[in-house]
Amino acid sequence: MVEIPILFSHRAIISRHHQAALYHPFIEAATLTLVDAPITLITTFVYGISMYEIVQFQQSAGQLL
Repeated sequence: MVEIPILFSHRAIISRHHQAALYHPFIEAATLTLVDAPITLITTFVYGISMYEIVQFQQSAGQLL
């Protein structure tokens, strides 16, 4: 959700590149997805692990029994 305004601000630039036949807008979307996916996974993993430790959820399966 944070990136939506950023994508709209780049829209004019992408439109100009498409009109000049530099590259297709799909390529722009695909590269943004490929670049953002690992960053999103890493930040989600770090956030999840840190919150798990801060909140001190169950540390072992024996606590469930």
